[in-house]
Amino acid sequence: MFQCPACNTLVDVNAKVCPGCGALFVEPEEAEAAMLPTKHEAPSAAPAAPAEAPSQKAEAKLPPRPEPKADEKKGLFGMFRLGKKEAEPPSKPAAKPGIREVGKPPAAAPSAKKPSGEPQVMAAPAKELAGAPPSKDKGRELARMVAEMKPLLTLSREKDVDIGESKQLIDEAAAAGRERQLDKAIDLVQRSKSTLTVKIDTSLGQEMSKINDELNVAREFGGDVSRAATYMQEVARARNAGDFEAAYVYIDKIKNELQPITGRYNDYRARLASLKDMIADCEYFIVDTKEARSQLVEATKALDGRDFDRTDSLLKAATERLNKVIPARMNEELQKAKDALINAKASNVNITPMITVLKSATNYMKSGDFGQALKEMREFRDIMKKVG
Repeated sequence: MFQCPACNTLVDVNAKVCPGCGALFVEPEEAEAAMLPTKHEAPSAAPAAPAEAPSQKAEAKLPPRPEPKADEKKGLFGMFRLGKKEAEPPSKPAAKPGIREVGKPPAAAPSAKKPSGEPQVMAAPAKELAGAPPSKDKGRELARMVAEMKPLLTLSREKDVDIGESKQLIDEAAAAGRERQLDKAIDLVQRSKSTLTVKIDTSLGQEMSKINDELNVAREFGGDVSRAATYMQEVARARNAGDFEAAYVYIDKIKNELQPITGRYNDYRARLASLKDMIADCEYFIVDTKEARSQLVEATKALDGRDFDRTDSLLKAATERLNKVIPARMNEELQKAKDALINAKASNVNITPMITVLKSATNYMKSGDFGQALKEMREFRDIMKKVG
């Protein structure tokens, strides 16, 4: 948006006509063409009298133009033309509507003199008007940068990359844009993009490290990894070029190639990670995990030695051990949570979010998914800490 120089109405940046006063806005080339005489205009025999100059008559009827603000003097258009919304009768080709440059006073006839009480205003040089970057161009640059952020945000959500910090900067940029602080908004979007790019690159590096480990395992199993190795080179090339979307596409291709060879290895590796998280949640609630943790260490060694049968046996034994000691401790925790909700309600605290999480934890306990129930109870505790 920009402010109409004639009536101060806020006008869309691409508008050609002011909805408030009917001003017609033109680009510098169009205004220059409008100022030149047409081929059908005959040269006048004598200069018109100062009082009868048609341009002055047209200018006299125009409302006084307010002084532009400091941040508006550059303008979104080089020139603008004022005129009525209805078409002028073609009988007077020489009497054209007055044409002004933004930042310039109306052009007067050569023989006209300024009244004694009116101050003289010098026209700004053309180089000065064209030298500063217009706000219109900054607005377009900001829109382009925001459009480039959308696919990065989408990719980050798909690959579980943290976008919290980047999203906050985008929100601040939107607020600055609404206040017409375009330079600040552009800087914030650039910072948001840089932050998100670093996080995506870090996540991609971690994925590549896992793929390299899987490639080594596939080679140990005697599998054909030639195509997967070729895809790995493409991942590195796309990452160096900043094409993260293409890099992740090639990673998915590698996983599909290695799945028939390393499928069992990947399954056990995922189960080890899940058991490790479960033990950590148990220790948060002071559940005895000594035996289960020892079995986790042994299972990890068995997987490194490619002893899948022993790995499977140790994982099952550790999980069964935890499932025996978790229910009693969690029942105590659920009762404490209910009492905490009663106290919070008495203190006029909104307990709706906590009730939702507590119900979810209870349902997981009933279904026997103790690992997920532990996660829900940890979230419940975190929310209660925030509300005091």
